[in-house]
Amino acid sequence: MNDGVERVKAASDIVDVVGGYLALRTAGKTFKAVCPFHDDSRPSLDVDPQRQRYRCWACGKYGDVISFVQEIERVDFTEAMDLLARRAGISWRDREDSLQSGVRDRMLVAAAWAHHHFQEALWDRHLGSPARDYLEQRGLDEDTLKRFGVGWAPGTGNWLIQLARDHSIELEVLESIGLVGRQDSGSWYDRFRDRVQFPIRNPRGQTVGFGGRILPGSPAIDRVPKYYNSADSSIFSKSEQLFGIDLAREAARQSGWLAVVEGYTDVLMAHQCGVSSVVATMGTALNPRHLAQIRRHAGKVILVFDADAGGDAGVERALGLFARSELDLTVATLPEGKDPCDWLIEEGAEPFRRALNDAVDPLEFTLTRWFPEGIENRVEPMRRAVEKVLALLPEGASGSPEDLKAALMIGRLSRRLGVPEDSLWARRRESKQEQATAESRRRVDREPASATVEVVVEMEQIPQLERELVAVLLAFPEKVPEVAGRVAPEELDHPAARRLFLDLLGQVRAGEAPGMEGLRSIMSPARLGLALRLSDMARGHGEPGRWLEEMLASFERRRLREGRQQLQQRLQQASRGGDRAAAFDLLRKVQEEGRGASR
Repeated sequence: MNDGVERVKAASDIVDVVGGYLALRTAGKTFKAVCPFHDDSRPSLDVDPQRQRYRCWACGKYGDVISFVQEIERVDFTEAMDLLARRAGISWRDREDSLQSGVRDRMLVAAAWAHHHFQEALWDRHLGSPARDYLEQRGLDEDTLKRFGVGWAPGTGNWLIQLARDHSIELEVLESIGLVGRQDSGSWYDRFRDRVQFPIRNPRGQTVGFGGRILPGSPAIDRVPKYYNSADSSIFSKSEQLFGIDLAREAARQSGWLAVVEGYTDVLMAHQCGVSSVVATMGTALNPRHLAQIRRHAGKVILVFDADAGGDAGVERALGLFARSELDLTVATLPEGKDPCDWLIEEGAEPFRRALNDAVDPLEFTLTRWFPEGIENRVEPMRRAVEKVLALLPEGASGSPEDLKAALMIGRLSRRLGVPEDSLWARRRESKQEQATAESRRRVDREPASATVEVVVEMEQIPQLERELVAVLLAFPEKVPEVAGRVAPEELDHPAARRLFLDLLGQVRAGEAPGMEGLRSIMSPARLGLALRLSDMARGHGEPGRWLEEMLASFERRRLREGRQQLQQRLQQASRGGDRAAAFDLLRKVQEEGRGASR
């Protein structure tokens, strides 16, 4: 991958690429532009052609040509590389990757072809009449249906298979994207029949899958699921995809939020009524992978529930995500029994907007739902409710955003319920230990690390010693194995520095060559920007080996100092407790430590 990254960077001058998006003006040896990443009125973005870097002096965004495309297009590393490679007319993948990319391209072409014919079927005067009647009854107009590319899969025979044969489309490719299947006898059949087809598109507007809704009155309605989605493939994943993101992302960028509903028609009706920052999950609960997608487009997500929807499981999921993510997550409640589509038809956009504006964070939502008036007089129900909330609070390193969030939530819980904070903290620690024990016994596969929204961390916020250590390892990654046995990750107090250090150690432990290029695909633009700044800072140092030894010596001195402080604290405790033998022994150790430090 490293060679591919270097090829793309060499073929993609940052001034040319940024200039394709923004109006640049010369400012000495650099170029300036109005920053697209925050509300900017003056040109605060610097583009440096010599260093091939950009930096906003107002919001702190920093990076190279690849991270710029990731940020401005709101795509991941691989998509940014593909965009830049196509722009430069080169390939960045190795042979195996190129073959896989060719397979994905054929799948995208097949999905686009099928989408075109589903749309044609819907608007065919006779063929699509039943589907159009149903959609009209749902209150959806022609403009909305065409904007979302809604189509129709007729229930007559193997309609799609016959079309594919007529157009020389490989059935195996259609099978790979879940549109057709093969029986044990080898004969082919259409997977989508008698269904309104909602195309699932990625943020760039490419069709990657379909969600089909069986038509009411269909002969098969009692034998098949009401909704049926494309199977997961290399271009589509139900647990990551958001329906409507291609049409919602610009509105989300402007508003700063995305609302998440449950149904396709909920999304269509919201957009039809002018509320465009609305998407839906693909029949799965909102999860960290969805949040990773959302954070590319907005800083806030609003979960839309009706008053009786979701049950405790839905509340727990919302609170768990809220507790573990820096994304601003809130919950909006609709009237009982009303889905967004019906409510928008009956009441219009304004009540729906008010519900979104009145959304509360999941802790407040939980306190209202799980702690109804009078529960304080019923000890056991109140205990169970407190236990459920505490079990969902995050376990973060001291000083981390997760740790601070847990403290704030416990403070609110204490004030609301009249339970001392110390009691809640103690029970939380016990709960976490119980969870860890149960987890180790089950040995279940854990879900991928929860996606968090990373704010821009200025490297000056990181303590100097930690900042310089990580900087020299990023700039001179061959030094990582040397440091791995001499500094423990927990010795780095700042979360951003510790995370970068762990990334580099992880490469060594996995038998990979350490270095930032191998980490780019897992780094968010914010973390990549910090890593690039640190690396750039260290590269100018003439003697990295000597500099590193000085830092390692500083870590050793810090360890000794902290060890003496701990001994002195224990000595004070023993003295106050009247344990003379322990106090004498600790005093001897303190004196020995002092003599050792003075040598």
